[in-house]
Amino acid sequence: MSTRQFTQNLVGRVKNFPLPKNRPLIPLFEAVVNSLHAIEERRANEESFSGGNIEISVLRDQQDSFDGDLAPIDGFLVMDNGIGFNEDNMKSFLDADSTYKADIGGKGVGRFSWLKAFGFVSVTSVFSDNGMLMKRSFVYKVENTGVDDAIVDAEDSEEQQTTVRLSGCLADYRGEMPKRLEVIGRRILQHCLVYFLDERCPTFILRDDQNIEAPINLNKLFKDKMQTAENTATLTIENKTFSLLHVKLSDRSFAEKGHRLYLCANSRLVRSEKLGEHVADLDRELFQRDGFWYIGVLTGRYLDENVDMNRLSFGIPESTANIIAPASMSAIIEGACGIVEEYLKDYLTPIGEKKTERITNYVTKTAPQFRHLLRYAPREIAKKIKPNFTDDQLDEALYDIKRQFDRQNKKEQAELLKQLDDEAVNPDSYEHQFRQGVQKISDANSAMLAEYVTHRRVILELLERGLRKKSDGRFNLEKYMHELIYPQRHTSEDTPYEAHNLWLIDETLAYCGYISSDVPFGNNPHEDRPDILILDSPVAVSDSENDGSTFDSIVIFELKKPMRDDYTAEDNPVEQLYKYVKKLRGGKAKDKYGRIIHVDNSTKYYLYAVCDITPSLLERIDGREDFTPTPDGRGYYDFNKKFNAYIEILSYDKILADAKKRNRVLFDKLGI
Repeated sequence: MSTRQFTQNLVGRVKNFPLPKNRPLIPLFEAVVNSLHAIEERRANEESFSGGNIEISVLRDQQDSFDGDLAPIDGFLVMDNGIGFNEDNMKSFLDADSTYKADIGGKGVGRFSWLKAFGFVSVTSVFSDNGMLMKRSFVYKVENTGVDDAIVDAEDSEEQQTTVRLSGCLADYRGEMPKRLEVIGRRILQHCLVYFLDERCPTFILRDDQNIEAPINLNKLFKDKMQTAENTATLTIENKTFSLLHVKLSDRSFAEKGHRLYLCANSRLVRSEKLGEHVADLDRELFQRDGFWYIGVLTGRYLDENVDMNRLSFGIPESTANIIAPASMSAIIEGACGIVEEYLKDYLTPIGEKKTERITNYVTKTAPQFRHLLRYAPREIAKKIKPNFTDDQLDEALYDIKRQFDRQNKKEQAELLKQLDDEAVNPDSYEHQFRQGVQKISDANSAMLAEYVTHRRVILELLERGLRKKSDGRFNLEKYMHELIYPQRHTSEDTPYEAHNLWLIDETLAYCGYISSDVPFGNNPHEDRPDILILDSPVAVSDSENDGSTFDSIVIFELKKPMRDDYTAEDNPVEQLYKYVKKLRGGKAKDKYGRIIHVDNSTKYYLYAVCDITPSLLERIDGREDFTPTPDGRGYYDFNKKFNAYIEILSYDKILADAKKRNRVLFDKLGI
């Protein structure tokens, strides 16, 4: 027996080895791939050897009872009938960063992952040495400065075989270690998928050392659950060639993360991309309708040459925006996804057509402000909207696409105007561009109008629902109607046109000089506060200077709770409206600075009582012979010569019906 020394500091090498805690199976994968390499090497050296067997045993803590949960995994036993730890392989094992297996993708560092996650590693290998079977055994531990390399003659009953035992799983990785054989088997298939695709793939058996779970033949599992296409597509990016193999998974459990693109190096999985983020129509519907999940396996020399030492990532820039590289990762993935789309075209086309039909129906009936995007941004819609989007997600995605369209449209408009100033521009070319640009602007503006018209439809629905009795048997308060028509405690100075809905009553009211809502005269909380007051210039409750000019006209609204029916001779909207007029005519209404709001006998008043015409209100109206019913029978009007005031009682039913009539042509045009 002789002691063989490591060629570098093992403790430091293991400490610095990058192994994420959520990747606890990497050491097992390294052991399995070593077994695959050993079998390949034996096949190359022995013409008579054509088989190959790999057996993986899961080593659990003692399972004293089974209460539905499995005992934690302490380690793994990996056995193979490959070339074994002959002298060349032993030298490579002892040489950190060995290049012995460089031709087949070996980095010479995989064994460090064993000690990163496991406290104890033992190796027993029966190998051939000049036709004689020898047996080598050693223990591999981080605290040892070397290994005690023991070599003896093999027993007559022993066959060429190597066993690697990983045990004493460390706490950082134990909690992340999957417990079930099926899960571990799936992960092995995913990581070594390229090997399983080879017809000469060794026989893989996965078993439980305590026989708690039945053994699994991974080769059979692969054939039962995966179906590969006959052809492999070729992809070229910046003179770099890649191969893309199409794989179909018939079992949902084997596609636990959905449709994927596997980027492999040296026959091993390194990076997994969610295809659904690159191919919009590729989602669970493919499995639900056609019965399979898709996996694309991408391989190529460029990937082999640029994988990092621990095979967890590639040293390839994500994009070439700031870095000059032969081929960026984004370009590689985009190219592969284009091939995937073409390969799955027959499956994806019906899904895409169904999605397009839904989007068309949505923008036609619900959100016409996005209708022009069907014409100008079909590619963006196809790429960014998933078939399973909810209406909220669909609306949000369309809004984002519209913002991009608006930015691009604005840029194109500026370019169009710039060309107009260029005297050298070709008239025929410019005319064509101009016609296209104007059409695009027109369609975009139509979309804005559609958005506003859709807003009106929603407001009418809110008004109609607000007039109904609530579930508690009561009607909405006056505040509900007030806020719907014009926000309380606001004026036209801080309320843009689109933020109020005076159009419900009269389209022309929105263009008056000044509007205040529920703001008291003189800004005094103890003074009267008309529900809505409209002046021909902003004086009564604004910051504008009151220069003593007489107002030409004043409009006042008094709003009441739906179906209110407790009016008295003194407390009713008609008396309240006349009270405001008397205050103004008597010189008692002041602006916020305490200055009188000037009116004279020529000032015209337009007074509106917005309420339901209930029995108690009718009683007040019947006492006034000058009120006349409106032609539709839903309101009353009068002209008071003494006050120079036109007064009208507008029922909510009348407001709703008239507003629907005025807007019906717009709704019909939009199909909403």
